[in-house]
Amino acid sequence: MIHVLFVDDEPDLLKLFQAQLTQVTRGEHVVVNAVDSAQKCIDYLADQGVEEMALVISDINMPEMDGLALLKVVQKRFPQVKVYICSGHDTPFHRKNSRDQGAMRFFAKPLNISDLYRAMIEDFPLDLPSA
Repeated sequence: MIHVLFVDDEPDLLKLFQAQLTQVTRGEHVVVNAVDSAQKCIDYLADQGVEEMALVISDINMPEMDGLALLKVVQKRFPQVKVYICSGHDTPFHRKNSRDQGAMRFFAKPLNISDLYRAMIEDFPLDLPSA
């Protein structure tokens, strides 16, 4: 089972991403949740206990703590959690900076859920249904 947590300060996008990923995975082997801040992500990971099969998908630009700062906290406190970064600012700098800081992948927004799901199939050792 893969536990996916979307982190974005735009509630409409969270609902959309959550619904789309749930639909494409058909609810098989994937549990999708969403929070609207980096701090809520940290609290969620701490409260839920972290599985080896966990993925945080975070926007970069958020108030209070951005996605790259969240990445650092997750790496330190929850090293088994994989992190994908996404941003509406798809520049070579953002892609390189995200990877250099330890993000497993970078996605441009709006997210292409099929591309995201294909990445998950590559990155997690589960027999996930094809997209």
